[in-house]
Amino acid sequence: MKCPVCGSESYAILKSKKEFSKSAEIEKLILKCNQCQTVFREELRERKPVKKRIIISEHEKSFPDQVELYPDLLLKVGDVIPVSNIKVEINSMETKKGSRVQKSVVDDIETIWVSSLDTPARVGISVDFRGEIFSRKVEVERDYRFTIGDLVKLNNLIFQIKSFKTLERKMRKGSASAEIIKRIYGRPVESMKFDHDLSKNIVTGST
Repeated sequence: MKCPVCGSESYAILKSKKEFSKSAEIEKLILKCNQCQTVFREELRERKPVKKRIIISEHEKSFPDQVELYPDLLLKVGDVIPVSNIKVEINSMETKKGSRVQKSVVDDIETIWVSSLDTPARVGISVDFRGEIFSRKVEVERDYRFTIGDLVKLNNLIFQIKSFKTLERKMRKGSASAEIIKRIYGRPVESMKFDHDLSKNIVTGST
C-alpha cells in the first residue's frame, strides 16, 4: 500500500475493521503516512477458505475427509499440508474438469489424494533363497535409515541387503530413509551378527 499523495510505503495503522461477505474477508483500514502525514483509507480483500474433498491413505487403508484451503493457494504434488491435526503429503490432484495434474490452484481442484506422514513407514522385504522368495513387511520410523550391505535380523533369519526399490529408482549402493523405500531385497547369510533387528517390526500376517 502506498500513500496517494507522496507514494511512500511507510505508514501507521490508525484503525482496522474486519467485515465478512459470503466469499471474502474484508479488512478496512485508516492509515497515516509517516512521510507527509496524509490520512487515507485502504481496503484489503481476501477470499475465504473453501472446503475440498481429500482422500487420506495410511498404507493399504484410505478414508475421505475435508480440508479448508484458500482458493488462490497453489498446490503441487509433494507439498505437505495439515489435515485434521495430522500432516499429509500430496500424491495426486484431480481438477473439476477431471484431469490429473501435478500442480493447481485450490479453486480448480475437485479431489486431493494424500499419504499420512504421521504413521510409521511400511517397507516390503524380499529375501532370495536361490529362487524361493521369502517376503515380509515391517513398520519403522519414517527417518529410519538402511544401507546397502547391512545385515538384518527377522526372527531366526539374518540376511544382507543387496538393493532397494525406492519411490523413484532402484539402488545398489548407498543408503536411504524408510519413508522413500518401497522394498528391500536381500540374500540370507550365515552370521550371528546383525545391524538391525526388525523381528518386532514385522506386520502381522504380512507376506
